[in-house]
Amino acid sequence: MSFDLVLFGGTGDLAWRKLMPALFQAWRHGKLPEGGRILAISRQDLDDETYRTWLKEHFTGVEDAKRPSDEEFGRFAALLHYLRLDLSRAEDYQPLRARLASHTGRARQAHLAVLFLAPGPHPLPSGLSTAQLPSPYLSMVAFLSSASLGNDAFRYLFPSD
Repeated sequence: MSFDLVLFGGTGDLAWRKLMPALFQAWRHGKLPEGGRILAISRQDLDDETYRTWLKEHFTGVEDAKRPSDEEFGRFAALLHYLRLDLSRAEDYQPLRARLASHTGRARQAHLAVLFLAPGPHPLPSGLSTAQLPSPYLSMVAFLSSASLGNDAFRYLFPSD
């Protein structure tokens, strides 16, 4: 099952301290389905490669046993993508719609999109309702907020069978 995991607040403290190390461990242990993409969203002016470099630098703070080797990070980084988006500007959501509809990084569109909202002290994005995300390819869209993420969230979203 291919998936898109969209992390609003993708350069925030929660993303680089908790979510990305957890996603790396899930990938390392074969728990993420094939054909997945992780799309980090924030207001910083970055591109895919710059974001990957930024994140790799932040992985130096992860405990040794959980830190990726350069080779591991290179393979994990193939899943990582970045999009600059201002949550308060409805017109900024159109590039998100285009990115989700694209096949970049895989052979076809995703079966599942999970949108994780970790925007910090900012209000929840109102633009999502007007973004007209590409629903024809989505069999399910799940919205999670940092308050609702529990230990079993990934097992629920990505069951083994």
